[in-house]
Amino acid sequence: RRPPRSTLFTYTTLFRSTRNTLLAHVVGSGKTWTMTAAAMELRRLGLAKKSMFVVPNHLVDQWGTEFLRLYPQANLFIAGKDHFNKGNRQRAMARIACGNYDAVIVSHHSFELLPVSDEWFAAFVAEQLGELEAAIREAKADQCDNRQIVKELEKAKKRLEAKLHKRADRAAKDRTLTFEELGVDQLFVDEADSYKNLSYITKMTRIAGLPNSDSQRAFDMYLKIAYLRKRTARGVVFATGTPISNTLAEMYTMLRYLAPELLTERNVDHFDAWAKNFAEPVTALELAPDGSGYRMHTRFAKFINLPELLTMFRSVADVQTAAMLNLPRPTLAGGRPAAIAAPATDDLKNYVATLIERAENLRTRHIDPSIDNMLNITTDGRKA
Repeated sequence: RRPPRSTLFTYTTLFRSTRNTLLAHVVGSGKTWTMTAAAMELRRLGLAKKSMFVVPNHLVDQWGTEFLRLYPQANLFIAGKDHFNKGNRQRAMARIACGNYDAVIVSHHSFELLPVSDEWFAAFVAEQLGELEAAIREAKADQCDNRQIVKELEKAKKRLEAKLHKRADRAAKDRTLTFEELGVDQLFVDEADSYKNLSYITKMTRIAGLPNSDSQRAFDMYLKIAYLRKRTARGVVFATGTPISNTLAEMYTMLRYLAPELLTERNVDHFDAWAKNFAEPVTALELAPDGSGYRMHTRFAKFINLPELLTMFRSVADVQTAAMLNLPRPTLAGGRPAAIAAPATDDLKNYVATLIERAENLRTRHIDPSIDNMLNITTDGRKA
């Protein structure tokens, strides 16, 4: 039993050409077996000595079961939650480093607990700081009004310096093997959309829907992928059924993880340059979160220069939709589902009026977020 031949052929072709791959396959298309077979083939051909699978926390044991269904004789290290509890982590990492395993399966949370060496961390952050300082000098030298981008670059520089100081001041008692010493040379990441909140610099602060949170989980993944890219020039496979779910910027993030050299070659490694070439902001009326009416919002709503963008994206990603695979799905007896809008009752209208009042109070009275905030208001509105 193995994944469809077309899926395996697509994966091996992509892997030979780009070294890193995004399996953007719909749920139910067989991503688990595709990655399993790819890992075993890489090991059989001598292209990878030790593969590590990073999977959602609740799927570690299930992944091990599926792996053994396809390869019953495989030698696996399945790191459950107990393996990385306090006192057990050093032993688990020693087993990974010394064992001759076909694959190591760890959870997203456990993967974050695998530290990189201080030397690699400092070198990586120093390189990022150098790029930021060069960008700051370039923005200051530009005759255009770049005060906003300079401010954002300075904030990013301070965040990186804070990470460096925090790393230097960490407790010395955490003495364990590092990620580099584990011998991992191939990484498979299931549900890779969990790492989409990778921080980037932009002056497009007035465009809605651009997440720019400084996720420690995403930074940790980016750091380890950079190490594998430097060591092997390959070694990363992302798999997700939702590579782009909330914003067009998620495509840029996926390319940063898997093919930063493609962005650099085309001079679109900075997000603003990428957005100007491939995304178009659209201003339109949108319903206010509190339901009080409509307001104008600008957000990225469509791609431009689509052939060039798809050429770059498809050099990394293999996209398989439900329609392409003709997967069986349950259908309603009456055909397509129909949305039926029920008229609002007087009680609901009165309640929505209180939500509008609460939202207005937030804007005018600076209420403590612990007492009331917009998230609570919109949640109450959805429940109503």
